[in-house]
Amino acid sequence: MIAAALDKDRAKAIIVEIIRQSGGTFRNKTNLFKAFWRAHVEYARTHAASLSRWPIVRMPNGPGIDRFDLLLGELMAEEMVRADQFEAGEVVGFEFHLIGTPAAVFSDEERAAIRKAVGSVVGKTAAQVSEESHQKSRSWNSAKDGERLDVFLDVIPESEFSAREQRLPALVSRIKAIAEKSQPTQPSL
Repeated sequence: MIAAALDKDRAKAIIVEIIRQSGGTFRNKTNLFKAFWRAHVEYARTHAASLSRWPIVRMPNGPGIDRFDLLLGELMAEEMVRADQFEAGEVVGFEFHLIGTPAAVFSDEERAAIRKAVGSVVGKTAAQVSEESHQKSRSWNSAKDGERLDVFLDVIPESEFSAREQRLPALVSRIKAIAEKSQPTQPSL
């Protein structure tokens, strides 16, 4: 239970840092979701570790923050973040404002990964960042809605991933051959 609370606190801190690094205001929930995912990918790319253990899940429009409403509700109750709605054509969007003072909980490397993620989505529409995530997230493309994504799949360069895919059938054949040889034969009666 303590680990789950720490994971939740870490996820909330990342959300707050995303808003902080965009000048205290962040527009579009979809963009926030993609920045959260991208921060995890960027950190994993350079550290072979995860920025947090909070689940990132497959949503119809790309990677999303699992149980985001819970996290946002707590951040609002803690008077750390305010969420305002705005009209964006035929849809209602959200703008997130940092209203509290966040604690400094990130290393320089973690902050750099979040900064790079924020830079990859700021100024883009929700449709643009969704399309980019569809193109760049191997884990999103291989999952079903609601399933947890493995950001480490999104870190592997395409050339290396393709080479692994080509070697996989031969590996599977060797494993099957070894398994067949190791199975004891049944004596006939």
